[in-house]
Amino acid sequence: MSLWNVVKMRIAQVADLAQSNGWPSVLREMFFVDRRAIVVEKDLCEIADRPEALGKANLKVIEIDEDMLSGGYQFALRSRRLKALRNVALGYGGLALVRDTLVIGDTWYWTSESTENPRLLHIDLRRFGFKSWLKSYVYTFDIFVAPAERKGGISAAFQNCAMLVLRSKGFTKGFGFYWADNIPAHWCTRVTNKWKKVRAVSVSRFLKLTRTVPLLD
Repeated sequence: MSLWNVVKMRIAQVADLAQSNGWPSVLREMFFVDRRAIVVEKDLCEIADRPEALGKANLKVIEIDEDMLSGGYQFALRSRRLKALRNVALGYGGLALVRDTLVIGDTWYWTSESTENPRLLHIDLRRFGFKSWLKSYVYTFDIFVAPAERKGGISAAFQNCAMLVLRSKGFTKGFGFYWADNIPAHWCTRVTNKWKKVRAVSVSRFLKLTRTVPLLD
């Protein structure tokens, strides 16, 4: 992805976030001190298929790849399409939540061969203190559902279905994180889908500069 396309993606992200939640939310995402991230894990063999919520909303989950992005699908938010183009170019896997040809949600995942070299891990995992990785593990991140669709348990059902897809690919354990001050994410991940807490990390950010400190609780 070219530098200009990255700039366009960042501008679109700011515009979409400001439109949805106001400009203060933009500033909170760019500058914060000691924000608590909750690192979680999920044994994928524990997941049960719960198709009702997505079925009632006429939604399904599909793979995001170059063919999908060049096809007739439209993203509810322009910034999510630009991010999808970037993530696919970086080699990340993606899953989309779609109604007909409209993408109303997406989530992403990173995989690796087994390694004991932390420098080979995803940058989030290094920040969260991971030192090794197994081939059967998958790191999931950046789950998103369009604001107008966040009702009736859609976000939790999307997360659950995405993990079923990853289990079908042979992965046995998923890892991820959410911000402790994001109450909907807490309910979706910990309460509804029963992910287990691994650790808490204090995160401070100034634009793209990020510092993490493990917490003892």
